[in-house]
Amino acid sequence: MFSEAQDHTRGGRFEPFLRMGMILVVGLSTLIGALFIFSDIDHQLEANRVAHLDNRTWVLAQLEVDILNLSSAVQLAELRPDDPDRLETVRQKFDILYSRVEIIRGSEPEVIAGLIDKVLPRFDRPGGFFDLWIPVIDGTDAQLRASLPRMIDQLETETRIVREGVVATLSTVMRHADEHRANLRLSLQQFALASLGLLALMAVLIVVVIVQSNTRRRRGVLLERSVHNLRATIESSLDAVVVLDHMGRVVECNQAALDMFRWQPEAARGASFVDYIRNDEGGSLLRPRREGEPDLLPAGTDGRITMMAQRTDGSTFPIEVSVAQAQGAAKDPFFIAFIRDISERLEREENLKKARNDALKGEEAKSRFLAVMSHEMRTPLNGLMAASDLLQTSTDLSERQRWLTDIIMSCGTAALDQVNNVLELTRLSDRDGASYSCSSFSPVEVIEGLIRQNQPQAAKRGNKLWFMTPKEGVPRVIAPRHLFLRVMYNLIGNAIKFTDNGKISIEMLVRPGDVAGTCVFSIHVSDTGIGIAEEHLDTIFKNFETLDSSYGRIREGTGLGLGIAKLAAETMGGRISVQSKLGLGSVFTLQVTMALAHDEDIADDECDEDVAGAPAPSRSILVAEDNAINRQLMAEILRMAGHEVTLAEDGAEAVEVAASRRFDLILMDVSMPRVDGLDATRQIRDGGGLSHATPIVGATAHADPEHVPGFLAAGMNDVLVKPITRAALFRAIRQQTDGIACADDDLIADDPDAQGLPLIDEELRADLIGNLGPDYIASMSGRVLNEAAAALAEMHRLHDEGNHAAAAKLAHRAAGAAAAVGLVAIHRVLSGYETASATDNLPAAEVALEALPGAIDATAAALKTATHA
Repeated sequence: MFSEAQDHTRGGRFEPFLRMGMILVVGLSTLIGALFIFSDIDHQLEANRVAHLDNRTWVLAQLEVDILNLSSAVQLAELRPDDPDRLETVRQKFDILYSRVEIIRGSEPEVIAGLIDKVLPRFDRPGGFFDLWIPVIDGTDAQLRASLPRMIDQLETETRIVREGVVATLSTVMRHADEHRANLRLSLQQFALASLGLLALMAVLIVVVIVQSNTRRRRGVLLERSVHNLRATIESSLDAVVVLDHMGRVVECNQAALDMFRWQPEAARGASFVDYIRNDEGGSLLRPRREGEPDLLPAGTDGRITMMAQRTDGSTFPIEVSVAQAQGAAKDPFFIAFIRDISERLEREENLKKARNDALKGEEAKSRFLAVMSHEMRTPLNGLMAASDLLQTSTDLSERQRWLTDIIMSCGTAALDQVNNVLELTRLSDRDGASYSCSSFSPVEVIEGLIRQNQPQAAKRGNKLWFMTPKEGVPRVIAPRHLFLRVMYNLIGNAIKFTDNGKISIEMLVRPGDVAGTCVFSIHVSDTGIGIAEEHLDTIFKNFETLDSSYGRIREGTGLGLGIAKLAAETMGGRISVQSKLGLGSVFTLQVTMALAHDEDIADDECDEDVAGAPAPSRSILVAEDNAINRQLMAEILRMAGHEVTLAEDGAEAVEVAASRRFDLILMDVSMPRVDGLDATRQIRDGGGLSHATPIVGATAHADPEHVPGFLAAGMNDVLVKPITRAALFRAIRQQTDGIACADDDLIADDPDAQGLPLIDEELRADLIGNLGPDYIASMSGRVLNEAAAALAEMHRLHDEGNHAAAAKLAHRAAGAAAAVGLVAIHRVLSGYETASATDNLPAAEVALEALPGAIDATAAALKTATHA
């Protein structure tokens, strides 16, 4: 069937016959020409053969010889008259001459034309030589002897005439012979050429026959191989291939089709394919289409149709069908259907959807994990730094005490910086979810602020900071200020850290961008520090990579600064490059394109630090904070600034106090027991109390900005991220009570939007190892596995007793621990049991309970493999 589908054109069908006909005509023409030339040669050869037999040349020459012989005999007879034999010799020579003349007279006229007119008539005409001397020759010896002198005289005359005639005739004969030989040579040449042509044609025909035979043999082998390969391909195809006639009956199919529809080979042939399609589109699949008619298949542009099929046992399954129409040798259409069972694919897609949903849940869990970690780390830091700041500003300290508080502030700042670095790295690494707000700012002012901020640290190391800007000035831009600040902060800080008693210079170059309204900034941060070896230039931007990893290293750091700077630059659409030589220093270059700010975009979006940091006029402020230390510290800071402070230990107490008294500002912690800050804010706004319209500023250690819209939607006016500095606190008070709009990096609204990384096994595990170390994570993972195994036995007991609620609580606790360390499979099974128990879906709960041991074992094996790797 597949070979019949090949298309043969009319010209291609008759082409071999036309070629053979042309060769036959040429061969016959050549053969006829050769026969004609051969006949002519044969005729000429025959003519030359008769001339040879007559020996015309010899006969003509012999005429002169014979007359000379007669003359010699006559003369001898006259000299010896007494010898009778001489007379007999004369008579003999006369007879020979007579015979010679008769022979010549019988030759071809064109040969003896020169003798007929002048020579022969002198001998055989009436009154000629023969008529005159025959009577004498036949007479007596006396008569003959008496006539000899007269005969000698006449013979001399005749001999001269015969010589002239014979010479002339021989010349003519030779000329004719030459002409005959030339003609014969030409005929032989033509015959030779014709023979060579015929031989060449025969050789060509033989070569053509051999080539065609070889070609036919090769085509036969290739066709046989192609048919074999085609059948082998179709038979080995995982998809079903069914050949149908124009009526839709099965003509041929492969083994996959037999297995798919559970056909028997004998029963499959002749079966109606449409009977096995479970929708109305089956008939239109096999309708022959006319020439030029568009494809009427109800599928997409790829020609594949998804429908349901039925097996011989009545079971149904989803398939994907593609039908091709072809034409056989008899011009009858037939169809080739390619069928794929997509049951497993649909099942995989469903599993992928479920896995995606589980991943999203895991991502949300990780986001909560990061938020909790941020809260738990930032809250004590807030208390530590606030207490130190309060101690330094409100107490007369001795030199040693101030030295110790400086150490506390320095360590707190360093710890906070590392927390910020880790969280910033998490936000920057999430390329799918990170969205950073743009604002109008001056790159020069940002860098100058960083120089002022880093000047004390540079001075401690004996370094000098230099900043060179273009003479023509630098325009303001619209870009993510937070990212630009993060890049330059890390580059300048890194240069100071690795330079002692040297020079750090920042050079800014600006040129117009390729797109109108943009500028390309090239900022070079050069130092004269220790430099970087060439083999380490590719590793310095890797996270948690430090060039000196020994226990005695003199340069402290986690190895996050340059990695964060690189990610921040790339998020802005720029890039960072480095040039360095060991012992001579390094040059880091930031190249980024930023949009120019228009006049309407340029606003006073940054307040003067002194004004922003100055205390606001006395206000009545309610502070809701569950942590006693932070609550007391916040109250002390505000009271020292002249504000009236009221304290609330949780959200419920804050709602009660706000309903009975009007405050100028409410500082509301977000995470509190009983009633959290969000519910408390909603109750204050909806309660109609005296402070229902009071500005509420949230305070949270949840650094993930994705929660900000929820905070604001609850009724908060602004949100501050812990640890809250005095400057940030006072700016927020002025902004909400006096209407002074200031921008600050501590405001979470100015921070970029970010989301946690997806909770996928290895990624979360690597993230936790990077933050907490491999030994700690391995220990925690083992502890979670042990707790899950212990919970399994207890859950089995509670489930068998019917106490599903208690088993669900146990599963919830174990699932939370598994999610925290990235054990997704265990978390998914435990969560599935918890959900099934909550909805009284006992079969699903039992399935989850039975799947838990396998998940624990598989997770333990995976952790063991990862640890050894």
